[in-house]
Amino acid sequence: MDRIITLFLMFFKIGLTSFGGGYGMMSMIMDEGHRLVGLTKAEFADMTALDLVSSGPVAVNGATYVGYIKGGFWGALFATIGCVLPSVIICTMVIIFLSNFNQSKIVKGLFVGITPACGGLLLYTTVSLSKSVFFNADSLTEVIHAPITTMMVSMAAITGAAIVADLKFKINPAYLTLAGALLGMLFLSK
Repeated sequence: MDRIITLFLMFFKIGLTSFGGGYGMMSMIMDEGHRLVGLTKAEFADMTALDLVSSGPVAVNGATYVGYIKGGFWGALFATIGCVLPSVIICTMVIIFLSNFNQSKIVKGLFVGITPACGGLLLYTTVSLSKSVFFNADSLTEVIHAPITTMMVSMAAITGAAIVADLKFKINPAYLTLAGALLGMLFLSK
């Protein structure tokens, strides 16, 4: 029962204190999940991959997945409720007081400042996850000293191809995710 309460409070805190949607929450899910419920980098990578191929909000899917692997059905239920509840409360308050916030320079400035901060959090999450995914390393020193393997080159090629396909050819990210999954199954599975 303690684990379920921890999951609820963890995701309530993440939902209450993070901005930028599900992707803005990723670094907090990774850090808080590791600290409070022992979420490993491999589990976080699995969660991220499942978020990309499943429908629905990223944060809710992440909360449900982490809740399930760390607390079973009840963990998934309470983690999901914890993740969604702050948004419900805040949206209700905003609707009630919307006329007061509509033209506020402070509120507009708040969102101008939040945008680059969310970008920085996403970059941090990307770099942290890349160390684990590409190099199976925990520190930058391990990355520098890691031998380059065929697997690393293959994963980097898939990553590069997905970036080019997205930016240059505007291919739907869902198709890119499915293509990456197929390539992984065919050529990169151990």
